[in-house]
Amino acid sequence: MLETFRTALLITLSLLVVVILFRRIKKQWRQNHMPVPRHLELLSLEVVYHPTLLRIAVAVPAPVEMYPVLLSAEHERLHAWPAVQLEQGDHVLELGLLPGLNGSYVFEFATGTQRTERRFMVRPA
Repeated sequence: MLETFRTALLITLSLLVVVILFRRIKKQWRQNHMPVPRHLELLSLEVVYHPTLLRIAVAVPAPVEMYPVLLSAEHERLHAWPAVQLEQGDHVLELGLLPGLNGSYVFEFATGTQRTERRFMVRPA
């Protein structure tokens, strides 16, 4: 009885070690050989007055085409700027805002693989 139990524990422990090693090797291989692609990063967003502009700073890991859109607080599409082709590196874009805006709005930009939204306020003098 005790010998059978000992044999079962040895076999189970050996299988557990093999499973753990397999998972670690699989995880290490994925981290080193299958990196996650980086996306466009929104560094800052600010409203500039006189004239009213939306200044955005983005970090681009690879050349990409960006589609900027202005949405209301309820996510209704108000304005779409033309698509912008960006090369790798940091960029600052100034996009003209519609006249007469006042309140809370959402800036959205999209690429082929992502969509990012940020809220901002427009407070005219």
